[in-house]
Amino acid sequence: MATAHVDLAKARQMRALLERYPADLTPTVGPAAVVKTGRSVYSPDVSEELLAKVTAGPEHLEMLRSIGMQSVIIVPLAARGRRLGALSLATERGRVADKDDLALARELGRRAALAVDNARLFHDMEVAQTEARFQAALLRAQNEAGIDGVLIVSPEGEMISYNHRFAEIWGIDEQVMHSRSDDAALARAMEQVDDPEAFIARVRQVYEQRPSRTQEEVVLCDGRVVDRYGAPLYGDDGTYYGWAWYFRDVTEHKQAEHALFESGERFATLARTLQESLLPPDLPEVRGVELATRYHPAGAGLEVGGDFYDVFRTGRDRWGIVVGDVCGKGAEAARFTALARYTVRAASVQTRAPSRVLSVLNEAMLRQNTSQGEQGEERFATVIYATLRRARGRVSLTLSSGGHPPGLVVRTDGTVERVEAPGMVLGLFPQADLSEAEVTLKPGDSLVLYTDGVTEARGPEGEFGEQRLIELVSGCAGASAKTLAEELELAVLDHQGGDAADDIAILVIHAT
Repeated sequence: MATAHVDLAKARQMRALLERYPADLTPTVGPAAVVKTGRSVYSPDVSEELLAKVTAGPEHLEMLRSIGMQSVIIVPLAARGRRLGALSLATERGRVADKDDLALARELGRRAALAVDNARLFHDMEVAQTEARFQAALLRAQNEAGIDGVLIVSPEGEMISYNHRFAEIWGIDEQVMHSRSDDAALARAMEQVDDPEAFIARVRQVYEQRPSRTQEEVVLCDGRVVDRYGAPLYGDDGTYYGWAWYFRDVTEHKQAEHALFESGERFATLARTLQESLLPPDLPEVRGVELATRYHPAGAGLEVGGDFYDVFRTGRDRWGIVVGDVCGKGAEAARFTALARYTVRAASVQTRAPSRVLSVLNEAMLRQNTSQGEQGEERFATVIYATLRRARGRVSLTLSSGGHPPGLVVRTDGTVERVEAPGMVLGLFPQADLSEAEVTLKPGDSLVLYTDGVTEARGPEGEFGEQRLIELVSGCAGASAKTLAEELELAVLDHQGGDAADDIAILVIHAT
């Protein structure tokens, strides 16, 4: 609210009136009615009856009388289809406002509203530009800090973005990189690969067909082996923005694999290495949150399981958290587990909605199952995905579950709440029925996510079960994430006599 008057005494009087009786947006007359209806009010002669309608009592009425209004004009402040407020104009006694004054007031209102809306749009634009600059800086830092070579190519064949690791892997000089010509970079790469014709044919096929995800192993003339991953870049509206390539020199890994093949420890070591590759090597540091995980493979750990978890940044003070369980064991399960983990990461770039991220994963798993035909076993997964945000000293999470066991919120007083976000198992049906749930963690609260290796663990007393789980975590109320995760893992293993019949994955988020 703002007031103005050529007479300073009157201006102070009007300010005092507004301070004593702030504007009420509920009445059906006056400025509130103009804001609500969008129609102007023109009263050439302000009567006692009109004043009585807009006042809150005798004192208010007397203050309005003392101003000495003859005529009142109230016009809406509207711009671009939005009503922003109202402009009230009044004349002193002896000066009656006419239709020309009404027309002038409407024009003033129109121009004032446009100026206010322009200021709002400018502010929104500044906020969006700041966020865009932050996201660009974050992307550059991630690209340069990673061990993978990264190349982003536009639909027109221009190198939009790349990192130094990409140039190192392929030995491409600065002149070619500065040219930003994908054709020039491809020509240099073809000089180094063992089968240049197959190499360029595959690249052209990918650009033409735009599969949802690609993964190939490229052998170079000098004996090096490079893993090449790729995925299309689509906006939320379906616009195609180009192709993202990721390259990793896996020569040392291949050499190690060959050596292990000739040793008696090959199978156990390979299983452990592959399993570890499906899990993040370290958990990130999240301000205001303590994270802890526990993973225990089934049996002796000679077969790669399908349980996985991941925590990754999706924006400023925003994080993605996923826990999942792909059916089966062995190489096929590991392949689907890798698909699930990296698809979730890729989908989180396109959307912040957890249910939409799981829908993208469901589509990817269906495509993978279809591409295998009858040669491979149909795979499915249960997955719970959450977005974490920090604001005003609290931790807020939005969760969606694809057939996964519900998360448990452990309050500081020992109360345990099930996080209900019902959804269908992923990888089996074209349309996954998914929902979302909101959770707020205050300092000392924890959220426990786990796989069914916890609740379905069997011992002499039967299944470990959800009720036993709830009682255990309730007894750990207020404990650190590390303590809670360790206590839960120990209890589940003790229940089974020390050995796990199924993989166990536990992830605890504790608000500090």
